Amino acid sequence: MSKIDSCIALVITDQETNAQIKNLGVGLLELRADLFKKLDPAYTVDQINRRKSLKIPLLLTLRNQKDEGAQKIFSDEKKWRIITDALPLVDMVDIELSSPLLKKVVAKACQLGVKVIVSSHYLQGMPRDLESILKKSLSAGADIVKIAAKACSFDDVMTMLAFTQRHRKHNLITISLGPLGAISRLILPAAGSQYTYTFLNKATASGQVGILALKSHMKVYYPA
Repeated sequence: MSKIDSCIALVITDQETNAQIKNLGVGLLELRADLFKKLDPAYTVDQINRRKSLKIPLLLTLRNQKDEGAQKIFSDEKKWRIITDALPLVDMVDIELSSPLLKKVVAKACQLGVKVIVSSHYLQGMPRDLESILKKSLSAGADIVKIAAKACSFDDVMTMLAFTQRHRKHNLITISLGPLGAISRLILPAAGSQYTYTFLNKATASGQVGILALKSHMKVYYPA
């Protein structure tokens, strides 16, 4: 697998088949367990075990806050039950900086040797202080800091690009959301973003580019 392929994170639910995924050449599978047909610990564990045969690193994500991009709203108690059962089976977990479960998830992941992505989502526009978000996320115990913010202008994309370049020594994932931010899926890895997110069947965030289109663009702009 090429270096650029290894930075592609494919977002999946329980709908895609392993046959569809196995030859795509991606570096990470994000399991959006909040979009599974069942919000249940045992079902989530079964789905994770189903994906382990692909031998691709697995990232567990459960969104349950609307302002963080959740499509379903459910309790933190249920979220914690699912995470507790699933965490020993995955390589990474995503937990929001704003989540009441942040400290518990970081502590549990640390015990198990699972890497933690501390994420922040700004669905209406760019936050005022990206530096502060980075600092708070690192202080919370993030192994990787993820910041996704809607681009309302191309200047917002350039702001995120400059921020990523400036802090490339840190483990960062940066995304400009929305139609104007679609270009960020291609260019931010060049500035130091660890992963760029894509999909196979259905986008899970505004501005995502499908995997076949994204990979074809990367072959042009990231020559071996």
